[in-house]
Amino acid sequence: MKKIVVVIALLFPIITNAQVMWQIKKNGNVKWFYQFGDEFNGSTLDETKWIYGMPWGNSAMSQELLFTNNNVVESDGSIKLMSNKEAKTIKLLPWQIDSGYLKKNNLTLPNQEFTSKYTAGLITTKQLFKYGYFEVRFKSAGQRGTWPAFWLYGGKPNEEIDFFELKGERDNQIHVDVHCPDGCNNFKGGFLKLHRGWGSWINTKNNLSEGWNVVSGEWQKDYVKIFLNGMPIAYFKGEFKTDQMLILNNSIAHNKGAFPPGPDANTKWPNSFEVDYVRVWSNADTNYKYQNDYRLFQNTQVKLENTKLYETELKKKDRIVYDSKALDSELGSITLLPISYNKFSLSVLGKNLGKVQIDVLDKDDKKVYGVAIENTTYYVLDLSNLPTGPYKVSISVLNQVLTHQIPILNPAKIGEQ
Repeated sequence: MKKIVVVIALLFPIITNAQVMWQIKKNGNVKWFYQFGDEFNGSTLDETKWIYGMPWGNSAMSQELLFTNNNVVESDGSIKLMSNKEAKTIKLLPWQIDSGYLKKNNLTLPNQEFTSKYTAGLITTKQLFKYGYFEVRFKSAGQRGTWPAFWLYGGKPNEEIDFFELKGERDNQIHVDVHCPDGCNNFKGGFLKLHRGWGSWINTKNNLSEGWNVVSGEWQKDYVKIFLNGMPIAYFKGEFKTDQMLILNNSIAHNKGAFPPGPDANTKWPNSFEVDYVRVWSNADTNYKYQNDYRLFQNTQVKLENTKLYETELKKKDRIVYDSKALDSELGSITLLPISYNKFSLSVLGKNLGKVQIDVLDKDDKKVYGVAIENTTYYVLDLSNLPTGPYKVSISVLNQVLTHQIPILNPAKIGEQ
């Protein structure tokens, strides 16, 4: 036992986090490191990471909507953000009341009580973020009037990055958008390079409620890039100055408010915007509390259907939000995660990556494992027969070589390497 402890103590200082992702480009790649996330493998929301609802109150008067805890359901490896048609009355604090909405519609709130027509689920991170790569795997609710979204919000000033908004009745489209006090409304872009607000509905080949899809957003100091299943779909050039919280929600639109139309008689209740995982990646390898913790990701492979990680792509590029110069070099991504004891997964996003060669090298750079995959979006490296020690994963794709150190801890084979 002492020998095992000594080997482990010597091994871990030289091993970096085994949760990494490479952003593949035509002439190189960018390596990202896991910083925050949730695989939603529990039975209740992790309240060390999330709060239920919005920090500024859970009534959306213009939508006749309340966000409630019971519409957030975590089970079977995913989180379901529900929406429901139900009346619910709560008493609001003065700062929670939308006085502008009341004045516009000549309404009052007796005893400060608000009664909703609908309820829905929304969660907000306790942590704030400034730059990074944000990723979610989801399945749309697909019901008329529902309004799921994955977005960042910065408070004052009211900066916002909408990686996507969906509408159930437009289930073969995805909406991207940004909001900020200065700059966004005067954005110069689109086909004719006119001054306009930035954002667009983009058509997809398949309905987003029919299968799982991945939307990612890269936020850097001077731009935001948005991806659907590894492929670039939008580029905004501009700066956001505030740290921002991450928000996931199902919501309800309104016929006379934002994002009409609202629900109708055919809308099914309750319905669910389902999320498999959220992952946030950083350029810096600094978050050691997650180091090599396979328990974070151990159920991932169970939730994949026939190794399909995604279902759809764009019908065509939208000139309003697509910048060829900024985006045409983006080809996809490859993610390496520990999923169980001495087993690692590779997830591949992108259409044109071709054959991917995966090799594992020992401390003497001797190849001890190798496999080639093609047209495969998810692959498990079972390294449980290797002796304890540090190893290097080497991934060859499009004449590029991606490398990362991983640990193998095998008590039955201590001392063999």
